[in-house]
Amino acid sequence: ESKYETEVAKWQTHDDVAKWLKSNFVFDKNRQAEGLLQLKKTGPENILTRKPETLFENHNGYCRDSAGFAKDALNRVNPRHQARYIFIKNKYGPPNHWVTGFKVDNKLYVIDYGAGKHWRAMKGVHGPYESLEGYKTFLASLSLQGFAPEMVKWRDIPGRED
Repeated sequence: ESKYETEVAKWQTHDDVAKWLKSNFVFDKNRQAEGLLQLKKTGPENILTRKPETLFENHNGYCRDSAGFAKDALNRVNPRHQARYIFIKNKYGPPNHWVTGFKVDNKLYVIDYGAGKHWRAMKGVHGPYESLEGYKTFLASLSLQGFAPEMVKWRDIPGRED
C-alpha cells in the first residue's frame, strides 16, 4: 500500500480532499506548457496526467493533475461521490481547464485546485448546483484574464498517466 492510499484511507469527506489540495498542491507552469506543446504536436491522446500517488509525493502539476487526484481521492473516500472529470473549453482558446465534479446528497459540487495564479478565483469547492449549467454560470461571473467558459461538459480525460 502506498503512502497515498494509507493517507486517503483516513479521510472522511470531500473536505479532507479539498484541504489536502489547498495546502499541498503547487501549480506548475512548466508542466502546463509541456501539456500545451504536446497537445499542439500530437493531439490529446499523448498528454500526461500525473498518477494520484505521484502527485501526493511531489505536490506539483497543473489542472489535469489536480483533477485526477481529486477524482481518485473522492471516489476512494466515498464511492457515492461518483466523481468524474469536467472539461471546460475556454472561449479564448488554450489553455482550457479540467476540474472534478462530484455528488453530495444528489447535488453537484465541483472541486478545483488546479488553476494557475491568473485564474485563482475559480479555485475551491463550488456548489451545490442542479447541473453543469449552474457551474458554467458561476465561471462566467468571474473576471478572469484570458478566460471565458465556452462549454462545460462531463468528459473522460484523454492521454496517459505518468
